[in-house]
Amino acid sequence: MIGSVGSIFFLNPHLLPVALGWRLAFFIGPVIGLVMIYLRRQVPESPRWLLTHGRGAEAERTVDEIEARVRRQGLELAPVPDSRAIEVTGQGMVSYPQIARTLLRDYPSRSFLAFSMMVTQSFLYNAIFFSYALVLAHFYHVALDQIGFFFFPFAVGNLAGPLLIGRLFDTIGRRKMIMFTYCVSAILLAISGALFDAGALTATTQTIFWCVIFFLASAGASSAYLTVSEIFPLELRAQAIS
Repeated sequence: MIGSVGSIFFLNPHLLPVALGWRLAFFIGPVIGLVMIYLRRQVPESPRWLLTHGRGAEAERTVDEIEARVRRQGLELAPVPDSRAIEVTGQGMVSYPQIARTLLRDYPSRSFLAFSMMVTQSFLYNAIFFSYALVLAHFYHVALDQIGFFFFPFAVGNLAGPLLIGRLFDTIGRRKMIMFTYCVSAILLAISGALFDAGALTATTQTIFWCVIFFLASAGASSAYLTVSEIFPLELRAQAIS
C-alpha cells in the first residue's frame, strides 16, 4: 500500500523528472526495512528456539523478562509442576545434510505439502505482481503515472484478506480454509484469464477480479507460511520455509 501510494507521486512526470522519481521510489523499501528492524528488536526471541540452539541462559532471561512484564500488569502466573516440564536438548546449528535428511527421508509427505503450497502461491504472486503494470500499460493503455491508482486497491485486497478471514482458519478449520482459498482463487484466476483472452475486461474490471483473487490468495498464502512453520521440528522450521 505504501509503495503504490508512493508511486503515484514519485512516478508522476508532472511532479518529478522521470529519471529522479523512480530512484526516489526505491528508497521506500529501505525506509520500511529500517522500521521493521526497529520493530524486530522489540520482539523477544522464542525461548524454545534459543534452547534448541544451546542458548539456555538467553532463553531463561527472555522468559524472566516476559514474566516480569506480566506481573507489572497485575497478573500472577501459576507455577508449572515438574510433571508438565518438557526436556529440550540443544543441538546448535543444523547442518544442510540434516535438513535434507529430515525433509526428504523423515517427513517426505509433509515436505511435498509444504513445497506445493509455497510454490503455487509464489507462482501466483510473482506472475501477477511482476506483470500487473505491463498489463495495464500495454493492454489497457493506462498512463504510467496512473498505474499507482490501480495498485492501491490491489494492495488493500492483499492486506484485507488475512485480516478479515484469517480467523476462519481457526474457527472453521485450517484444512478446509486452505482448500477453499486455494481452489476458489485458482478458479477465479482461470475465469479472469479467459475473459482477458476474450477481450471482455477493462482496466477497472481486471483490477476488481485480481483484488478478489488476492483477497483469498493472500489469506491462503499466509496460512502456507504458518503451516510450514509448524509441521517440521522446531530447530529447522525457518530452513524448511526457505
